[in-house]
Amino acid sequence: MIANQTALPNDSQSMKDRGWKQLGLMVLGAILAVRIVSLWFNNTELFFDEAQYWAWGKEPAFGYFSKPPLLAWIIGVITAIFGDSEFAIRLVSPVLHTATAAMIGLIAARLFDEKTGFWSAVLYATLPAVSLSSTVISTDVPLLFLWSVALYAFLRLEERNDIGSAILLAVAIGLGMLAKYAMLYFLACAILYSLIVSDRPHMLARSKFWLALGGALLLFAPNIIWNFQNSFATVGHTGENIGWGGGLHLVSLSEFLGSQFGVMGPLLFGIFLAAIFRLPIEGINRQQVFLLCFSVPVLVIICFQALMSKAYANWAALTYVAATILVADLMVNRIPQWWLRVSMTIHAVVFAVLAIAVAFSQPGQLPLPEGVNPFVRMQGSREMAATIRQAVSGQDYKVIVSDNRRGASLMIYYLRDENVPIRSWFDGGRPNDHFEMTRAWQDEKLEPVLYFTWSRNPAAIISQFNDAELVSETPLASGEISRIWLYRLAGYRGSGSSQ
Repeated sequence: MIANQTALPNDSQSMKDRGWKQLGLMVLGAILAVRIVSLWFNNTELFFDEAQYWAWGKEPAFGYFSKPPLLAWIIGVITAIFGDSEFAIRLVSPVLHTATAAMIGLIAARLFDEKTGFWSAVLYATLPAVSLSSTVISTDVPLLFLWSVALYAFLRLEERNDIGSAILLAVAIGLGMLAKYAMLYFLACAILYSLIVSDRPHMLARSKFWLALGGALLLFAPNIIWNFQNSFATVGHTGENIGWGGGLHLVSLSEFLGSQFGVMGPLLFGIFLAAIFRLPIEGINRQQVFLLCFSVPVLVIICFQALMSKAYANWAALTYVAATILVADLMVNRIPQWWLRVSMTIHAVVFAVLAIAVAFSQPGQLPLPEGVNPFVRMQGSREMAATIRQAVSGQDYKVIVSDNRRGASLMIYYLRDENVPIRSWFDGGRPNDHFEMTRAWQDEKLEPVLYFTWSRNPAAIISQFNDAELVSETPLASGEISRIWLYRLAGYRGSGSSQ
């Protein structure tokens, strides 16, 4: 059963609404301020994906090997203004997450009331995954913001059927596709909702809806052209990530579902799962149908992906824009208030711990058991760069070469002030990453080479040179990589040769 939910405004209610709006702005502003201060003191090094996005931002294009271009463009603009520090690269993350929370508040207030809007915004801003994501930069950050804008624009278009809403929807979907191809889920959700709720003029029969999709396609077209010109590199990489093979992976599915309790928060995700099954039985209104249609399909798609192969915890992130509003409404209006209080307590603790912990991320700074290091993947790059910088100093190396994307990304960033260019080793065939496609050593064959690797036996590469000398073997004090080997290479003979 689908019921309409309406309320008549009055002066007293208007005053309360203004109060919730003002309080919401104050709370979101305070959260943003804390996160920016935390980011300033953040002592973690860039994750290699972050370094890669920074490098892309220095070479503007309509596409890159593994992702569409929007995040690289954003980082390029921000670092042009604020410089190339880790702080500047990550600055857009807490800002956009706060903007997403504000959009969620607007959507919730439009669907329900300002109180629900306030709690929806605050709950989203303090989701465990959002608190973690605010300490780094990833393609999910602009994607979530643009999804929330598209959701708001779709809601407005349904109510008003005006050209302004159609333009806003076009821009949000088009830019969302330039952030991450997962924005395609929005179209599936919109079609599902339109088919279920059909007593209004059908959205699929409205010209302005299709005008919005046409506008979105125009915005996205440059990336389509780039893919066509580059052998559909991004599309192919996305398909490889799906990785379906034989058999079902029940363990992968259970691990993915378990991770979602950490992404959304244990109480919020539990209530969301319960709502999926109970609301259709106990009575569901149009607003809840809207929110379920723009959340459940994404979760189902990623669950299926996990069952068929694998799925990372963040792949269902788009679920939680609408899901947070749905759960906030239930917490505010339908279930005991202690659920909200306990959930906010959990969120606040995670928020505070992460805001403080990133300032003490170096080994031994946090009171953790020996061998436990949550920041291990974001350590060691500065030390690695210092080792390579020392080896290059005073020598005649023409190029520094890496044999993997992680090393290339991180050293392009951490050795950005060196005059020696950094290139990727490419054995031919189809490139495995953007740097093999655009920075392959084989394109120039500069010598002598300083080749760095964390492989104990890189014979496949060094055997292709007449002269191969081990320069150093250096243990690293922190990070996942325990040691690196540096080789001086010259006299390239090509593959098939042997020493």
